Amino acid sequence: MVEAIPLEAQALDPIPSPDQIEMQTSEMVSEANYYGLGFKTFRLPTEIHNRMLRQFRSCTADFRPEGAIDAIKTTQPQVIPALYFEDHAFNRSVLEELQPLHEAWCGMGLEQSACYGFRVYQRGSYLFNHVDRTRTHIISSTVCIDSDVDEPWPLYIADIEGNAFTVDMTPGDAVFYEGASLVHGRPWPLNGDWYAGMFVHYRPTGMARR
Repeated sequence: MVEAIPLEAQALDPIPSPDQIEMQTSEMVSEANYYGLGFKTFRLPTEIHNRMLRQFRSCTADFRPEGAIDAIKTTQPQVIPALYFEDHAFNRSVLEELQPLHEAWCGMGLEQSACYGFRVYQRGSYLFNHVDRTRTHIISSTVCIDSDVDEPWPLYIADIEGNAFTVDMTPGDAVFYEGASLVHGRPWPLNGDWYAGMFVHYRPTGMARR
């Protein structure tokens, strides 16, 4: 099982987020409902991961540059930071398949908010620390679909008290987390050709959206 390692025990220096993102993150955290769950690493069921891999590999010719996102930057200006492809029907099926796992983790009924991806980060890309949407991205997971990396590209995630951890994810690894409450990102340049991820979000049943 993949483990979360305290950042303070490692010689890693995160790229700091710009003041605007820091301020926005702080404001969003103050508005979010925290359920005391934090985060938890897990492995996808093999059959689900294999289905994702087949879908990912079947659509490689369809990937296009992802539109500009403030939180995604690169140290390699000649390289597109991220590629993106979405099959809405497939993503709905992923939400259906993974919903029972998320409900078992959080202990409450959930409604589907969004399944985003596949996103393929390119060499040199990094993701500023941030939080997710306050009213919809409440119970979430980030999934490593596949990768071609020279060294691990850690996920940064901090608990509600601000203690920072990293998780080195390999294909099939995933992390449950409270997306609107816990600061997370990948604030180190990707040392590798690419990393493919998918992001799944739910909200508690009956929670109003605005």
